[in-house]
Amino acid sequence: MWFYNILNVIVAIAVIIAVLYLLFRLFVFKQGNERVILLAKRKTNFQLADMNMSSMTLFCDVPFVNKGRQLGTIMDLFPRTLLPEEHFDAVKVDAWAMDIDRPRHDGYFEAIIIKPRKGGTVRIYVTLTGQNGNIREDIKGFPYMDIDIYYQIVGRTDYHIDKQRIRLTAEEVQAALVH
Repeated sequence: MWFYNILNVIVAIAVIIAVLYLLFRLFVFKQGNERVILLAKRKTNFQLADMNMSSMTLFCDVPFVNKGRQLGTIMDLFPRTLLPEEHFDAVKVDAWAMDIDRPRHDGYFEAIIIKPRKGGTVRIYVTLTGQNGNIREDIKGFPYMDIDIYYQIVGRTDYHIDKQRIRLTAEEVQAALVH
């Protein structure tokens, strides 16, 4: 008889643990997670930041928003330029990014904590350096350049990496040369 009583207690404890676990999972599901999205389609046109005889630096602003229900953190963000020398070899390209609210010019991206339903803006810089020392001549024939923006996001769950693509067009480069 005592064996059945102990067995009933063990089964009751197991059922209570299972119910508590299901309630916890339901609570976590209702809490949600971060959902940080870089809004690449809403980027500004590239503008001239600096120019000298051999190089030009352009920038554009790309907004982001946290559409989730929890805080989200952009731990790292970097642009990767896609201009192979087979496509156009007259310039060397360098790119970096920063949060527009906390400017840095050392190439380091400082992490950003984003509240739910809030956002901000990152600034993408692209420096084109002419191979022959005259950027106005070297940039002639520039086609376009895609730029992939990789960003690492963390919230309530493990971090994940996302990517958005923007484009530097020949028209934007030519407009910058006019200024």
